[in-house]
Amino acid sequence: MPAIWHTHAPISGVITVEGNGRRLCLLGEDGIHVEGHGDIRLSLSSAELLAYLALRDGHWARRPAIIRAMWPDAPEQQGRRLLSRLLWRTNRDLPERLIEAEGELVSLTDGLTSDWEQALVVIESIEETGALPVPEGAALLRRPLMAEVSASWADEQRAHWDRQRFHALLRVGQMLLADGHVRQAEDTASFLTSWDPLDEPSHELLVRSLIGMGAPGRAAESLRALDKRLRRELGVEADPQLFALLRQGS
Repeated sequence: MPAIWHTHAPISGVITVEGNGRRLCLLGEDGIHVEGHGDIRLSLSSAELLAYLALRDGHWARRPAIIRAMWPDAPEQQGRRLLSRLLWRTNRDLPERLIEAEGELVSLTDGLTSDWEQALVVIESIEETGALPVPEGAALLRRPLMAEVSASWADEQRAHWDRQRFHALLRVGQMLLADGHVRQAEDTASFLTSWDPLDEPSHELLVRSLIGMGAPGRAAESLRALDKRLRRELGVEADPQLFALLRQGS
């Protein structure tokens, strides 16, 4: 599948994201769906199949691999029947054909991209150019992947996605702080520390942002809570350099 999301960095250095074609929404709590077809509710199996194919990054998937992922306990012939029916039903339920099958190979059509692909472009641009994404791009990184799919293969994909987006959001927060956008940096840091309460780099961003906002009391409170939790759960103390930030900012 050709890449149809791209970025461009205007003079301000802020990355914008553009795209064309039909978009498959894999991120967020609203369920997997095709944008523009909100009134059409996909079955969970159809949603999982579209997600599996989308996460192949444009590559064809072989039928046995799809069957092992979606019906790991099914005998081969039963799995093949289940997949054939699912392919037919998924294409039937949408007003246009979105899945192609040629013998053993299955793929999404070229006209369908995903918000996950868009988010990967945002992450890549953050890493390569050091430019801030537009708010819509950064918002994609706050959304979980395939929230409604509980299969083992999806758990692995989610874990990888979470590592990618956590690191990218931390970088965004650091860039926001460096550019003087302290409130936006604090909002990003608060999101990250709520997500992973034991992550010290996120707490450092939070402390620096709160000090920049003129709220050293809140910064001290957040560090005390971090230190208490680290002692209780891991048996270690918070990095002393975090407390040194408080003294420097007071």
